[in-house]
Amino acid sequence: MSAKKNVLVPCGRFYPSIALVRALHEAGARVDVADSYKLAPALHSHAVDQMHVIAAPASDALQFVEDVAAVVRDRDIDLVVPAIEEGFYLAHYADRVPAPIFSPPFRTIERLHDKAHFQDVCRELGLRTPKTITVAHRDALRDAIAQFDQYLARPAFSRGGVSCLTNYGPRSDEMTVDDCEPTDDNPWLVQEFIEGDDACSFSVVRDGRVVVHCTYEPTVASTGGFAVQFTSIDDFGTLEVARRMAEKFDYNGFLGFDYRRTPDGFVMIECNPRVTAGSFLTPGKWIGEAVLGEPGELRFAPAGERRQYDAYMLVGDATRMSAGEKLHQLLTTPDATMVAGDVLPALYCLINRRHWSHEAKREHISLGEAFTRDFSWDGSPMPAA
Repeated sequence: MSAKKNVLVPCGRFYPSIALVRALHEAGARVDVADSYKLAPALHSHAVDQMHVIAAPASDALQFVEDVAAVVRDRDIDLVVPAIEEGFYLAHYADRVPAPIFSPPFRTIERLHDKAHFQDVCRELGLRTPKTITVAHRDALRDAIAQFDQYLARPAFSRGGVSCLTNYGPRSDEMTVDDCEPTDDNPWLVQEFIEGDDACSFSVVRDGRVVVHCTYEPTVASTGGFAVQFTSIDDFGTLEVARRMAEKFDYNGFLGFDYRRTPDGFVMIECNPRVTAGSFLTPGKWIGEAVLGEPGELRFAPAGERRQYDAYMLVGDATRMSAGEKLHQLLTTPDATMVAGDVLPALYCLINRRHWSHEAKREHISLGEAFTRDFSWDGSPMPAA
């Protein structure tokens, strides 16, 4: 690698941002991190050169972009590397940021992140998806779920299982139709419930070519639906999916997919055009080198690596495991957010878990909604610049 690059990661609260920050630092970059919440875990990694408190993209998109642009200018940033949906805002206003952004164009993000449009993309590529009905109001939602014996419904613009209406499995009593608010901007998908095992993939893509790839499975889920423990596994066809998507969109950035494995093969569930937990299962230097410009040949993360979020394992109601099962996992599985010489992010994950839990209870919303609402995008039109 030639000259040392100055990099900005604009979302420090998202746990995989910790892996991303360490990866960029390991590959030789000077890394700055920003967030609207000053106690965000990645801001306090020893891999960070300087932290910045900036506006939240979801509540003030234009100020957020202006703040990012100011950090870019003040700190001579060479590359902005988004971690999650803050990158969607930056892609939309890319002409206002005076540095390259490691992200595909907003139109590509919009098509892949929108679960309804993603169904169309999969059909174009001949990839199997669940039977799906898209609805934009509550009465249509009622009619749609009546057409399936077992169903799962969620917003087209959602993440991490934050909102889930289903009549099957452990989450069947979480929501009712009256809790759901489908709209034209953010419709809901009603899908047949597919029996099978969940799996995911995470890729770093440069100019339409997959250069780093990890296939993994969630081995412990939180009560909110997202994975709190994950294990890398052998590939079952996910690399080919990532390659075909990357080529179709001439993709540049991070690219993830969720799958359901069945006896008849795998089914596409959704696309995550961002960093995912697979970043904790992939050698950091591979990720850093791929992002910074020297990806080389394809690198495939080895199977058998397991990590978890101890900040969730340590909380009594965060999982459905017994105390004995939880203790076993804490003793046998490494914390994803803690590595030798950089333990502060793990401590701040505990602080964050307590803070967002308190916010959720105070405002009578889910933990996932409290955590993500500052940076998530629900499909609403972006503010005029």
